[in-house]
Amino acid sequence: MEKKIISQFYCFMLVLLLAFGLCTSFTSTPNSLKRFVRIVNHLKSDTLGYQCKSIIDDLGIRTVPPNQWWEFSFHLSLIIETEFNCHFWYQNVKAYFTVFRVALGDRCGGDHCIWIAQEDGLYLYNIRSNHNVKMYNWNK
Repeated sequence: MEKKIISQFYCFMLVLLLAFGLCTSFTSTPNSLKRFVRIVNHLKSDTLGYQCKSIIDDLGIRTVPPNQWWEFSFHLSLIIETEFNCHFWYQNVKAYFTVFRVALGDRCGGDHCIWIAQEDGLYLYNIRSNHNVKMYNWNK
């Protein structure tokens, strides 16, 4: 009887330790899972407004003056697909699209997705190829 209680106790402790290990592995991700999104304003004289969100985070309404940039970082989730969407605007034009999801990684060329706002649209800079690719037009 005592052996049964002791073995049940050890089984319980093993399950508890495994559960604790899984929980901490989801909350403390290695730097290899860290990603960055940079918003660059290359509008000649206008301030760029934007708001970026994920399912979990709302980064708030922000502005970037001409020829400046703002960057945020995050860790990829091991539970749900990490995705950030942003709404951009200046004067009377706007755009809304996904600025990060894992599938964009190749187009970004690395761990940084760099979005550049210009008068004729929004561009994604590919770090590896050193090229800007026009991805979206402004909507009126």
